[in-house]
Amino acid sequence: MNTRRTSLIGAVVTATVALSLLSACSDPSQEATDSVSQGQADQYRQEVADQKEIDKANANLPTRPAGVVDVDGSTDGSLTPTEAVLYGGTSNAAQINVGNNGEDQAFQELCAGRIDLVDSARPISRAEWEACQAVGLDVVQFQVAAEAIVLAIKSETDVGGDCLRVDQVRDIYRAGSPVTNWSQVGMDDVPLKVGGPNIDANGFGFFGRYVLGAPEPSQVDLRSDYFQAGTDELARQFVVGTRRLELRSARFEDVTRRRTQANQALQDARTEMQAARQELATALAERAKGIRDQRSPADKAKDQRRVDKAFDRRAAARTRLNAVELRYKRVDELYRNTDGARRLYEAYRGHVAYFRFSYYELFEDQLRPFEITTTDGQMNCIFPSQRTITSGEYPLARQLLITTTTRSLARAEVRDFMSHYLANAQEAAANARLVALPAETVALEQSWLSGEQAPLLYAPDDDVTAPAEPVASEKPAR
Repeated sequence: MNTRRTSLIGAVVTATVALSLLSACSDPSQEATDSVSQGQADQYRQEVADQKEIDKANANLPTRPAGVVDVDGSTDGSLTPTEAVLYGGTSNAAQINVGNNGEDQAFQELCAGRIDLVDSARPISRAEWEACQAVGLDVVQFQVAAEAIVLAIKSETDVGGDCLRVDQVRDIYRAGSPVTNWSQVGMDDVPLKVGGPNIDANGFGFFGRYVLGAPEPSQVDLRSDYFQAGTDELARQFVVGTRRLELRSARFEDVTRRRTQANQALQDARTEMQAARQELATALAERAKGIRDQRSPADKAKDQRRVDKAFDRRAAARTRLNAVELRYKRVDELYRNTDGARRLYEAYRGHVAYFRFSYYELFEDQLRPFEITTTDGQMNCIFPSQRTITSGEYPLARQLLITTTTRSLARAEVRDFMSHYLANAQEAAANARLVALPAETVALEQSWLSGEQAPLLYAPDDDVTAPAEPVASEKPAR
């Protein structure tokens, strides 16, 4: 219920009772009560005068042209331009004019009665809402989709924490950031490297405005060592590594076992070679001694056979050693390459990048998202999900909104356009890689258009950075 009208009704009742008491009794002991009643009566008269001014301003609002729906705001990342084209292809469609003059101007135009709908990624501010109230316009806010940024590291890795504050995310990414280690944001001593989409990606524009606080984000708003990924896949590889590197790293244990076996074979071959050389030396020495001692021909023949056998043994040992050394060299080179791949793959532990939620969902088995909390001092870490994003709970999310007034909703062409918009919103969001609304939210908003339920009137909190809860309408649409 409109607060001004609520107090007005209360004042009428109080003033009536007070005047009755004054006429029935003039006891001086009632002077204090009389003073209060007089003040309420004065308040009533002032509110009646204020309401007359509101009614007069409302009556002077421009008449909207029949068969035309005017939309203005920001079309950056919006579904509205596409929806207007789709709706235009239906039978008996109204003319939909879509402007792109910015959210601030659009809300001014809405509260001046010159447009029907505002396309925005922020709710109406309190000052803007009060401007609407001043001319008797109540605000209704529709949500058509949502978008979110997910900050993620490699799955199955740990940097010492799962939750970051929004200001910490900003400090990690901003130009001139001194943060090069996760310990600088209260986590483990792990080197930190930062990446994400390049500056031409839709995700960068959203991230720059809502996280870095840059109205027109550009490369100068980012730290100098920021890794700009040309595609989402490259951004993901920056965090998790390539599939080839992963496969090479996964072979490390097997290659280590093979290297150990090759090393043992090499040691055995070297031992055998040394033994063969020692045997040959002994055999040669024994043959020389036999000659000096003038042994019998049979003994000399025996000594010669020993020498021949020792030469054969040494030759075989050398052949084996050469083969084993070559095999070990190959296995050792493979080990070094695999160990390098493993070390490089493990170095991805400290890499972090941000992704649009729709892409993160496709690879959530490879990516480990951070929960995010606001900077108000309360650790309320929110995990990114469809529910927390569309509800606005997740701090790195924005809601795609269509804001109107009950005056515009009374127009059949506005209701028809919005009904078509909502009917296609989930599919359109998926096609645009946004976060689609839950079916129950779409059904609720459709019920406002069909008349099954009174629309919820939107009243902003003082903090306009987060959407406020709507309040139930208790009066007919104007």
